[in-house]
This record gives sequence, structure tokens and C-alpha cells, in this order.
Amino acid sequence: MVTRDDATKVDQNSAGGQLQAVQKTRPRPSFCSQVLFVFLLSLASDLRAENVSFRVLAVSELPVHAFEKQTARANILAITGGKGVRNRAGRSRNYLVKQKATFISGGLNFYLLPNFSEQEKASYRLRSSQKRADRIKALVQAIKTRNSKPVFLIGFSRGTVDVGRFAKTYPHTVSGVVLASGIYTNDSSNAREYAMEIVVGEEIPTVTLIVHHRNDTCHVTPFSYAKRFFIKLDAPEKEFFEYSDGKSSGNACGPLNHHGFEGIESIVATDISKWLLSRAPY
Repeated sequence: MVTRDDATKVDQNSAGGQLQAVQKTRPRPSFCSQVLFVFLLSLASDLRAENVSFRVLAVSELPVHAFEKQTARANILAITGGKGVRNRAGRSRNYLVKQKATFISGGLNFYLLPNFSEQEKASYRLRSSQKRADRIKALVQAIKTRNSKPVFLIGFSRGTVDVGRFAKTYPHTVSGVVLASGIYTNDSSNAREYAMEIVVGEEIPTVTLIVHHRNDTCHVTPFSYAKRFFIKLDAPEKEFFEYSDGKSSGNACGPLNHHGFEGIESIVATDISKWLLSRAPY
């Protein structure tokens, strides 16, 4: 019985009918191939986003969750809607968190703002407060110590209240803001005082992108008022992305609806990423 392995092959001698083991030596990799391997390994490392978490005492008792990679050209600080991110793992069903992979693959570092604690609920009132704006500013400053790339704020739904308030208070600390499915003129007793028309007024002193679905039926995020707000808005540069495709299978103000760009989530995230990168240096 002859055992075969990767290093040895068996050859039959046709004259004597004997089996002869012939040693097979592996060629030694050339210097060039070794260099190429190291380069490709390094390139793969650069392209892969690293999942990191860190603490900033002025921001939260909870860790800040982030995805960073060396090849990213800009940073986005994501501020979710609802009651905010209230857990240590950074879990959320919010549109921004669900699309973090799209933002990352699009060339962005992704940072997620947590609530101050697991007990804190991000109410409209809290989101429009100076205390909350100062915590966001502390995180923006922390991001800037991690890399020299521009920082953009993106808020979704209730998160636009945070972004609007911040843009009015500290406009020159970021390179621009994105208001996605934002809060506009509405009849809700909880939300009507926190519409962008009140929080922002008619001026944002920084580059601004507004993103909204034409068929958004959430009662506090009406498309018609989003468009009207954009038309009146005075900003150094502004742009409006509107969408009409997709579907609506869930709650009108939830992620599985036009409010959360259901069915076209990655398309919208890709468009936002391209817009941000067009304003980032190479």
C-alpha cells in the first residue's frame, strides 16, 4: 500500500511494473511574489472596515460604536430617530444603522451617537437642548482626534431635530449636514414645536442636503412641507433628493415604509454617500 500526500507522487515503472516514489519539491516563492502577497494583504486590510468602540465621557456613559478604515475619505456621525440608541451594543432598527454597510463601502467612516445612558430617552425636548448639542460637539471633536477627514452630520426622522439644532449652534465645526425624513410642520402635540421651520428657521450656515420620500405618510414628516422648507432655506449650498419608488409594508413612521425608504434603502444611502464624498478632498 502506498500513501499519497501533497509532497509525494507515485509513478509506475512500465518496464518492471514496480512502484517508484518520486519526491516532489515545492518551488520556493520568488521575492517578487512575496512582496505582492504582502501588498495584497495590506490592501485588503486598508479596504476592510474595523469595528471599534470607544468612550467619551462628555458624550455618554455608553460606548460610541464606529466603523473605520484607512481608505475612507470622510466621516459621518449618525443620529437616529425614535428614542435614540439606548444599549451598549449600538443596536438599532433605524434606517441609518441598517445602512451602515452601504455608507462604509461608499467610502465613509461611520460613527453612531448613543444616548447618555440606557435609561435616557431621546425626547424631542432633549434633542433640541443645548446639553444635547454640546454632547454632539464633544463627539465631533473626538472624531477629529482620530483622523483628519471632514465630519458630516446625518439625522434621520427625530434625529433631524438634533442636527438642525446643532447646525444653528455650531455650524462651522462640521463640513455639512443631512436631514433625512425630517420633522416639518405638523399637528402633533409632541412634535409641532420641533419642526425644522422652528428649530432651524430659514437659515443653516453650513452645506445642507435634504432627503425625503414623496409618499412619506408619517404624520410628523410631510413631504410637502419638507419641499417648502428647502425652497425657503438659506444655506451656503443646498440640495434636495426626493424619491418615489419603494414600498410601504409597515408602520407609517417606521423603517418598513416610505418613511424609512423601504425597498430602496441602499439606493438612497449610496446617493447620500456620493453627495458627501463629492464635498470631501481626495
